[in-house]
Amino acid sequence: MENRNELFKAIPIFDSGLKDEEIRLFSVGHKEGQGLVDYLYGYAEAEEGNNLMRTYIVRDVKTDEFVGYFSLKAGMISINESKVNNVDTFDTMPGIELANFAINSNYIAEHNSMKECGKIIFNELIIPIIKEVSTKVGVRLIYIFALPLESLIERYKEYRFKRLTSEQEEQLHKRLKPQYDEGCIFMFQEL
Repeated sequence: MENRNELFKAIPIFDSGLKDEEIRLFSVGHKEGQGLVDYLYGYAEAEEGNNLMRTYIVRDVKTDEFVGYFSLKAGMISINESKVNNVDTFDTMPGIELANFAINSNYIAEHNSMKECGKIIFNELIIPIIKEVSTKVGVRLIYIFALPLESLIERYKEYRFKRLTSEQEEQLHKRLKPQYDEGCIFMFQEL
């Protein structure tokens, strides 16, 4: 199933025709984002095949260039943590994790006018997929573990993501933060 708008299309990785050369040429703007490159090269197809994550390759509709990719998976977060009779208790909230989201720096270098393509991809490709899922299963929020770069945190705030209070964030990180996301910042938005 392909999801598209006028500029970009998102195609499941196995249907995308992604070539090894395209993966080798894929790069991100910050060295802290190298894990996103490594994930695409070494883990995306295996996790797709094992139903751990869905990875979508984003291509330019007109040129078919490799613009970027994103990965989604089902999840939950814990809220309202407390101790009752010396036992940790909490509620859960179902969500979809935007586990990976990366734009190809080489594409941006070639198409300088597309610097805001991440926002287009998020609003016109990612959100519709999540809304479609939410018609079939319970989904209350979208969440991410963002790299701790102030410019990236601010960009996600522009996408309507919020942060928890410091105390809530610390509690959530203790309970749910994957090792892959070590050092990252939890952010969310409600549907």
